[in-house]
Amino acid sequence: MAVQQSSKVTWNCIRRLANAALMLSLGTAVLAGLGSGRSGRVQDRLWTASGAASAHRAAGPSQGPPVVKITPLGSQAGDLCRDDRALLFEDPTGLRVLWDPGRTIDGGTDGRLGDLHVVILSHAHTDHIGDRFHQPADGCGGNAAGSTFSQGNLAAIAAAKNSAVFGGGEMADFLGRKIQNIRGTATPGCAAAGLTNELTVPLTAPCTAALRPGGSRTVRLSQASAGVKFVVVPAFHSNGIPSALVDTPGVAPNTTGYGGSEVGFVVKFTNGLTVYLTGDTGVFGDMDTIIRRFYQPNLVVANMSDMVTLGPDEGAFAVKELIKPLTVMPSHVNEQATDSGSVRSGTRTRRFIDQMSGSGINIVIPLSGVTRQFDGTGKCVNCP
Repeated sequence: MAVQQSSKVTWNCIRRLANAALMLSLGTAVLAGLGSGRSGRVQDRLWTASGAASAHRAAGPSQGPPVVKITPLGSQAGDLCRDDRALLFEDPTGLRVLWDPGRTIDGGTDGRLGDLHVVILSHAHTDHIGDRFHQPADGCGGNAAGSTFSQGNLAAIAAAKNSAVFGGGEMADFLGRKIQNIRGTATPGCAAAGLTNELTVPLTAPCTAALRPGGSRTVRLSQASAGVKFVVVPAFHSNGIPSALVDTPGVAPNTTGYGGSEVGFVVKFTNGLTVYLTGDTGVFGDMDTIIRRFYQPNLVVANMSDMVTLGPDEGAFAVKELIKPLTVMPSHVNEQATDSGSVRSGTRTRRFIDQMSGSGINIVIPLSGVTRQFDGTGKCVNCP
């Protein structure tokens, strides 16, 4: 009996200790979630140049859960500059996607591009499709030195990289023709197999495809078991094709070509990261009812600038009150937003950051050449 009683006491002690340890562990996890998780909304974080060197080092093969790598391809390494639009995404499967190449990429020969499977375009304005190539002499304040190219930067990149090109409105045929002008052969439409409209890459020649709101396409690397889903959503801006990019007979003086509707994109990566690329737009109610509720993005790239798209106040309202992601990345700022990676005072970018204060939404500043890694929840895992 004495032995049985002693054993009972011992097991009771062990159970109490185990329960205490479990409660301590749960308490720590809850506190961590409140500090950084999406549901807590207790504190917001700003990631800029601090730790940029470590971010570069961490951009190689990652340990742990799969991540999406996002690298801005801007005018000046380590900064966010006036003309910066282009973002390069790399899915955990190796699929590589370029968003709005604009004027900061030196055509298809730019060494920062590497393999490029898909190019997506919001609209045909020169600062997005690219009416010129980037040159090393271009400064952070604006691209004045780049050489112009009548076929456009996007077409040059897609032709060189054998990329699939997705655009909204009436852009697919127009872009196909621009690529044809470079290659000398007709540009085919992209394949769309099965219920997910799947395209398998890499391709041996570029292709173009239209996407309109409500539709989607999936692109999968041939050796991968899963693909990346591309969805077009509305934007409110304009999409006139610049006259300099319109082939003969051209358009009337001081007018533009018809490009159809401007768009934003939702891109769903294989690790669960869902990115909403606003494109150039104003605030609209579907940011809540369709984009947030249905597509549920956890990372937003917000085109935020001045008179022609979301201003800093409107951008902050849209992100905080309508879309409500875990993380936001302000882009298209139309100013020299940073100096050596630090956000400058008196800028629209600084005002946007100030307006986001207290929201609990993390802010990542897209510094050219600094690769950030995002897990499936929208958290930047290599931000300092």
